[in-house]
Amino acid sequence: MDKDQQYIWNGVLTMYEGFIEKNRPKIDQFIHEDCTVWDSSERDLAFGLAGLNEVRARRPQDGSGPKVERIDATDPVITIYGDMAVNRHYLKVIYSDAPSREVRNTGVWKRFPQGWQLVHNHEDELPLKN
Repeated sequence: MDKDQQYIWNGVLTMYEGFIEKNRPKIDQFIHEDCTVWDSSERDLAFGLAGLNEVRARRPQDGSGPKVERIDATDPVITIYGDMAVNRHYLKVIYSDAPSREVRNTGVWKRFPQGWQLVHNHEDELPLKN
């Protein structure tokens, strides 16, 4: 990977660490305020960090939701197109109280003066294996 690809991949891994740690600033530092997000648990497109925060607010806040132990991101394919980049990867979400899930993720990143930021993210949960 070149330095831009490595920056993006490290950003992805840092965001997953932030999710496990429940550390929103660690996640949000890589997300542009005007991003769009297809969250795997939501039907509608979320617009901006405000829309993403609405999605987050709909998740159980009382500890009754699934308990994520770990997120393993693998197989990155990162293509740089000037000041835009597309990152594709898989992730496996390991739960302590439910079967693991696999997710396909595509993120579109844009280079800004302050560095690369995620401007669109799309998650698809893959079917459970029988």
